[in-house]
Amino acid sequence: MSDTQVRVILWSIPRTVSTAFVKCMSNLDDVQIIQEPFECAFKVGPESKRHFREHFVAKSDKIKLECDSGCWDADKATYQFVKENILEANYPGKKVVFVKDFSYAITWKINMLPKGYRHAFLIRNPAKTFASWKKLLVAYNDALSLGTNLMENNGASIPEKYGFGESFELYEHLVRTGIEPNPVIIDSDDLLENPESILRQFCDGIGIEYTDKLMSWNAGDGIVQEWKIPKVFLQGHELIGYYEKAFSSQKFVKPNPAPDRADLPNDVNTCIDAAMPYYEKMYALRLTAEKTDLGL
Repeated sequence: MSDTQVRVILWSIPRTVSTAFVKCMSNLDDVQIIQEPFECAFKVGPESKRHFREHFVAKSDKIKLECDSGCWDADKATYQFVKENILEANYPGKKVVFVKDFSYAITWKINMLPKGYRHAFLIRNPAKTFASWKKLLVAYNDALSLGTNLMENNGASIPEKYGFGESFELYEHLVRTGIEPNPVIIDSDDLLENPESILRQFCDGIGIEYTDKLMSWNAGDGIVQEWKIPKVFLQGHELIGYYEKAFSSQKFVKPNPAPDRADLPNDVNTCIDAAMPYYEKMYALRLTAEKTDLGL
């Protein structure tokens, strides 16, 4: 591992514009992107904590997909394999190794955190997060018949602490142990509203050289061919289309207002209420656009 190479993991919650953020980071010079490696171990690997594997892998395997050496099979995806063979592998010639993953996928195996990484977090208003998550679960149900209630812990529904609790738990662990004394936290609405401001601060805080190339990117999934990504997730995308909005994006666009809770079903509102205390704690520590007035 090069002394000058910067490695960072962006810990996220699903439906937070995180894959669009990954496409943005793909425009860095000499960057290696790694997409959701622990999520693969958590959901479909041999140590899978959910009953998701039997449904998702069986359906996805029917999707014929050409995948180069940047992909790996679900059957290989133990936590040890991800840590040692994906995250701690050597990436010569790369200035940045950028990883996006989900907090809940690592908190139950915290000893598997890879060495040599900086850590950051991406959060989003729970009302927006769970309203979007509900739509995704409906899409899962059409393809996999897993149910559409967010509160049903059937493998496609939410984590035990609603994703937000796991993010805050991981945040506290990183600070307490000194692994990352002051993790960068980004709220997706701030990113969408003021992308240049937030991206400049993110890069400065992590040690990445900012470039205006982060402000726009090509539509389509061409850049994904250069990522390291579980094959089953690309197959699943072909089946369900969960990356579609991110893959078709070309830049960050202004955020929509949060949905009216009166219009949301009970399971979504239950999740919002459970997640909100964790979200508010992290929101208070997030980057804000005003800091760029100092000329960063």
